[in-house]
Amino acid sequence: MLSCIMRRMSVRLPIGNVEALPECHASVPVPHAQIRLGAQQITGQTMKTLLLASSALVMTAGVAAADISLSGSANMGLSYDGTETTVSNEIDFGINASGTTDSGIEFGASIDLDAGHVDSASTQDPGSFDPEVYISAGGLTLTVGAVDPATDPFGIGDIGFLGLGVDDIGEKMAGFGVKGDADVLVEYTMGDYSFAASTDTSGTDFALAVSGTVGDLSFGIGYNEADLGMPASLELTWVDLSYTSGAYTVGAFYAHGLAPWSGATTDDYGLEGSYAAGDLTISVAYAYDDLSGTDAYGIGAAYDLGSGLGVAGGVADVAGTTVADFGVTMSF
Repeated sequence: MLSCIMRRMSVRLPIGNVEALPECHASVPVPHAQIRLGAQQITGQTMKTLLLASSALVMTAGVAAADISLSGSANMGLSYDGTETTVSNEIDFGINASGTTDSGIEFGASIDLDAGHVDSASTQDPGSFDPEVYISAGGLTLTVGAVDPATDPFGIGDIGFLGLGVDDIGEKMAGFGVKGDADVLVEYTMGDYSFAASTDTSGTDFALAVSGTVGDLSFGIGYNEADLGMPASLELTWVDLSYTSGAYTVGAFYAHGLAPWSGATTDDYGLEGSYAAGDLTISVAYAYDDLSGTDAYGIGAAYDLGSGLGVAGGVADVAGTTVADFGVTMSF
């Protein structure tokens, strides 16, 4: 004969009191067992589902949930390179995970998933995951992975929805990636000021930078050495300035390059300005490369349609070639 312990118990739930009737110590069905929630009754399989869900809540009550987020951006449009017009799109999704210990140490990791399509050809770079892992405490952050060098933020913004390359004329110096590579980045933030140092552990590239804000003025000063496969690394000194007043923003950068093996120097610079009128932003930019004796200039516009959707485009003269683009931008 089935031995049951008859007792009543009440459990406080958001939907009211749950009153459980006979509870039996046996692994056999109890077809007449009922749970009353107000005027409703739950029986059979639904009862099992409720019990399983309750058990899961109990077991996970002491487990901290990881903070994992997914973000993304995309665009599509037309680009003219001075010879032909192409149709393209780009998609970039980022997965970010982070956590904080009881003592306040922050840690996390991120990867990017990139793909694109130009005319009839799709591309997906297996090496585009850009994996990064960081740990941070007391304003000091160490990041290891596919990081940007410490002087990477210095320069001007580009024109167009994809980027027409106006900024590259001054920042890359005859097309060379003079800011170098890095896989270790150390940053320290103290109020409105930050200090950064980066290095490439597989080569000789390194960079140092100081940046900050004073009222509406932002500034940055940096130094880096980049191995360009020449007799010695190219040495670069950077100065970056930006000022905002109401709807207007202006910026400039200056870069002095020295080739130690020959004593040759180069002085590059760039200027930019923008004006925001509601959802519309108009931008202009100019850059000059002393090494190649070329310059670039252009004008662009972007209109925010809301909810992460926008349209943008621009036209520019880059080293004597007229280029343009127009397209739709998205952020998720």
